[in-house]
Amino acid sequence: MKRLLLVLLLAGAGYGAYRWFVEDAPGRVFHEFARLWALEDTPAAAALTTGDAARAAVESRILRGVVRAPMEALRGSRQVVESRERTADGAVSLTVQQFVFYDPPGITSGIGGAGVAIIRHVARLEKTADGWRVASWTPTFLDAHSRRESR
Repeated sequence: MKRLLLVLLLAGAGYGAYRWFVEDAPGRVFHEFARLWALEDTPAAAALTTGDAARAAVESRILRGVVRAPMEALRGSRQVVESRERTADGAVSLTVQQFVFYDPPGITSGIGGAGVAIIRHVARLEKTADGWRVASWTPTFLDAHSRRESR
């Protein structure tokens, strides 16, 4: 009985390690890329790309250019994966919705942001010698609204 439990424990640990290091690696790279982009750290976000087209997209599609709402202070972001697909050539295509929390001009919330902008990212990640990198990326502005409840 103890051996069976040990085998099951090791199998579970092996599966978890496989998911972390192999299956989830492209998603982790994209989440870091999107986080850096939302912080307007263009050089760091561009470092997670491969190819001139992806680098040019990061440098030309900055956050405040994509979001059509006045933003004064950035307060963080979170992301939700809408879809994930592995292509025949081994690349991974992701569609991710990102919520960027911010303060509009004249409003200081302190923590969390008074407004939220919603952006949909469509990205293709490829495995390179440096690990997974964003090969193509398109952000689309969906909405921006106040986080405060009307009373």
